Amino acid sequence: METTNASITARLTAKEIKKIDSLISAGLYTTRSDFLRHAARHLLREEAPEIPEVFRRLQSQAKEKGLSKDKILEDIRKVRRQLYEETFGDD
Repeated sequence: METTNASITARLTAKEIKKIDSLISAGLYTTRSDFLRHAARHLLREEAPEIPEVFRRLQSQAKEKGLSKDKILEDIRKVRRQLYEETFGDD
Protein backbone atom coordinates (compact mmCIF):
# COMPACT_ATOMS: atom_id res chain seq x y z
CA MET A 1 0.00 0.00 0.00
CA GLU A 2 1.43 3.37 -1.06
CA THR A 3 1.42 6.16 1.50
CA THR A 4 1.31 9.74 0.29
CA ASN A 5 1.61 12.72 2.57
CA ALA A 6 -0.14 16.02 2.05
CA SER A 7 0.38 19.33 3.79
CA ILE A 8 -2.34 21.18 5.66
CA THR A 9 -2.49 24.50 7.45
CA ALA A 10 -3.75 24.57 11.02
CA ARG A 11 -4.48 27.62 13.14
CA LEU A 12 -3.73 27.18 16.82
CA THR A 13 -3.68 29.60 19.71
CA ALA A 14 -0.36 30.87 21.04
CA LYS A 15 -1.09 28.94 24.23
CA GLU A 16 -1.54 25.68 22.31
CA ILE A 17 1.65 26.24 20.32
CA LYS A 18 3.57 26.98 23.52
CA LYS A 19 2.36 23.68 25.04
CA ILE A 20 3.27 21.77 21.88
CA ASP A 21 6.70 23.40 21.81
CA SER A 22 7.29 22.44 25.46
CA LEU A 23 6.53 18.80 24.58
CA ILE A 24 9.02 19.05 21.71
CA SER A 25 11.63 20.60 24.03
CA ALA A 26 11.05 17.74 26.48
CA GLY A 27 11.87 15.32 23.67
CA LEU A 28 8.42 13.73 23.39
CA TYR A 29 8.04 14.85 19.77
CA THR A 30 10.61 15.90 17.20
CA THR A 31 8.62 18.65 15.47
CA ARG A 32 5.22 20.33 15.49
CA SER A 33 4.28 18.19 12.50
CA ASP A 34 5.25 15.07 14.45
CA PHE A 35 2.99 16.16 17.32
CA LEU A 36 0.06 16.97 15.00
CA ARG A 37 0.42 13.63 13.17
CA HIS A 38 0.36 11.81 16.48
CA ALA A 39 -2.64 13.83 17.71
CA ALA A 40 -4.59 13.24 14.48
CA ARG A 41 -3.86 9.50 14.47
CA HIS A 42 -4.86 9.20 18.11
CA LEU A 43 -8.12 11.08 17.57
CA LEU A 44 -8.96 9.10 14.45
CA ARG A 45 -8.19 5.78 16.13
CA GLU A 46 -9.91 6.53 19.44
CA GLU A 47 -12.92 8.66 18.53
CA ALA A 48 -13.58 8.50 14.80
CA PRO A 49 -15.05 4.98 14.77
CA GLU A 50 -17.87 6.16 17.04
CA ILE A 51 -18.61 9.43 15.25
CA PRO A 52 -20.85 8.10 12.43
CA GLU A 53 -23.10 6.22 14.87
CA VAL A 54 -23.29 9.17 17.27
CA PHE A 55 -24.09 11.53 14.40
CA ARG A 56 -26.82 9.20 13.05
CA ARG A 57 -28.35 9.03 16.54
CA LEU A 58 -28.25 12.82 16.84
CA GLN A 59 -29.82 13.22 13.39
CA SER A 60 -32.62 10.87 14.37
CA GLN A 61 -33.27 12.70 17.64
CA ALA A 62 -33.10 16.07 15.88
CA LYS A 63 -35.58 14.95 13.26
CA GLU A 64 -37.98 13.89 16.02
CA LYS A 65 -37.60 17.33 17.61
CA GLY A 66 -37.68 19.24 14.33
CA LEU A 67 -34.07 20.49 14.53
CA SER A 68 -31.95 21.12 11.43
CA LYS A 69 -28.52 19.68 10.66
CA ASP A 70 -27.08 23.19 11.03
CA LYS A 71 -28.56 23.51 14.52
CA ILE A 72 -27.06 20.16 15.54
CA LEU A 73 -23.62 21.14 14.25
CA GLU A 74 -23.87 24.51 15.98
CA ASP A 75 -24.66 22.78 19.28
CA ILE A 76 -21.79 20.31 18.80
CA ARG A 77 -19.38 23.20 18.20
CA LYS A 78 -20.62 24.95 21.37
CA VAL A 79 -20.10 21.85 23.48
CA ARG A 80 -16.67 21.23 21.93
CA ARG A 81 -15.66 24.83 22.70
CA GLN A 82 -16.92 24.52 26.30
CA LEU A 83 -14.92 21.32 26.77
CA TYR A 84 -11.85 23.05 25.33
CA GLU A 85 -12.24 26.00 27.69
CA GLU A 86 -12.71 23.71 30.69
CA THR A 87 -9.58 21.79 29.73
CA PHE A 88 -7.26 24.58 28.57
CA GLY A 89 -8.85 27.74 29.92
CA ASP A 90 -10.32 30.64 27.99
CA ASP A 91 -7.98 32.13 25.35
